[in-house]
Amino acid sequence: MYSKASVYTHHRKNRKKALISFTVILLVSVLAALGAAIYWEKVQQQKQDELMMQAEQNTDLPKETPTQQTPEPETEQTAALAENKKEDMQEKPEEELPQSSAEAQEMPKEPEIKEEKVPEDNQEHAALVTSERILNSTALVPYSGTRVGDDYFDDVAFVGDSITEGIKLYDLMSNSTVVAARGINLDSVFTDDKIRTTEGNTTVMKALSAADPQKIYIMFGANGVGWYTEEHFNQVYTKFVQAVEKQHPDSQIFLQSILPVTQKFDDNRDDISNKKIDRYNEIIVGIAEAEGVYYLDVASVFKDDKGCLPEDSNGDGMHFGGVYYQKWFDYLRTHTVSETEEEPKPSEESDIQEKQEDKKEPETEEKSEQEEQKTSSYSKDSQRDPERKPKVKPKKPSKD
Repeated sequence: MYSKASVYTHHRKNRKKALISFTVILLVSVLAALGAAIYWEKVQQQKQDELMMQAEQNTDLPKETPTQQTPEPETEQTAALAENKKEDMQEKPEEELPQSSAEAQEMPKEPEIKEEKVPEDNQEHAALVTSERILNSTALVPYSGTRVGDDYFDDVAFVGDSITEGIKLYDLMSNSTVVAARGINLDSVFTDDKIRTTEGNTTVMKALSAADPQKIYIMFGANGVGWYTEEHFNQVYTKFVQAVEKQHPDSQIFLQSILPVTQKFDDNRDDISNKKIDRYNEIIVGIAEAEGVYYLDVASVFKDDKGCLPEDSNGDGMHFGGVYYQKWFDYLRTHTVSETEEEPKPSEESDIQEKQEDKKEPETEEKSEQEEQKTSSYSKDSQRDPERKPKVKPKKPSKD
C-alpha cells in the first residue's frame, strides 16, 4: 500500500511532466507556424518576382538585330531569269520608267501632331442633374476644351477620405500626392494621425505641409452628411479651407463636390440621400465663393438621369470601382485652370459700388482744418477705406 504522501508526490511529478510536455508542444507549434508563415511569404514573394519578370519581358522585348543574308550560289536557272528581267525592262518605253520611279519615291507623310481636342461636355445632362445655384456660380470651373496630360498632376495633392484613398489603391496618378485615409472627416482632419507616410503616420495638415503642392484637390463630406447639420458642415468645412489657404497661399485650391450614392443605398438609409448631398454641395459652392477658391462639379459625371450613382458602379452604393475613377480623372483633365487665369467677374452689386467709388473725387490737402471738421461727420462713411489693397489678378478666384 502506498502512503498518501507518496501518492501526492507521484501526482505532483505527473503534473509537472504534463506541464512541461504541454509547454514544449506549444513552443514547437508556434515555431512551426512561424516557419510556415515565413516560407509562405517567401513563396509568394518569389511568385510575385516571377510575374514581374514576365511582365517586363512582355513589355520590354529586345529589338531584333538585322541578320545578313548570305547570297545563294547563282545557278543556270537564276541566271536565265535575271536575263529575262533585263530584256523586259529594256522593252518598256522610257516614259513609264520615270512614272514608276516617282511612285516608288512617294512616301506616306507623317501625320501632324496637334493638341488633343475633347468633345464638348454634355451640358444637357449637367443641367438635368445639377442645380442652377451651382451652374451659375462664379467659382465653378468650366469645361476647358482640351485634355491635360499626366504631368499636370505632378504637383497635385488629393485630400479626402476613403473615396480619395482609392486613387492610391487603384494606382491612379502615382505621380501625385494622396493625403487621404478611411474614416477621416472634417471634425477629425486636424487631429487624427491616419495619413501614412514614409516617416510614419501623421495628420492631414502636416502631410500637406511636407508635400508643398501647387494644386490641392479637396473632397470631404461623404462621411459627414449623415450626421452633420448644414450649419456645422459649413463651419467645419470653412475652417479647413481657411487653414489650407493659410498654409499654401500661392496654391490653387479646388473643392470637389460630394459624389452621389446609388438608388438602393438611398432607399435603405434615412440619414444619407442624394437630395441631401445636393444641398450640401450647394453649401460647398458657397464656401468656394466666399473663400475665393475653385469648385469642381465632379458629381455630374457620376450621376445617371435620376441623379444617382449607377447600380453597376461595382461598389457598396457609396464607393465604386476603377471605371468610375477613370471618369473622375477624365473630368479633372478637361476642367483645369491655368496659372494666368483671370479672376471671375464680381457680382453686379459690387461692380456698381466700385464704379461709384471710382467717380468720387479725392479730398485735396489744401482743405482747412475747419472744413475737415465740418465734413468729418458725414464724409467718414463715404470715403474709400485707406487700408484697402488694390485688386490683383491672383491664381485663384477672388472673394466676392
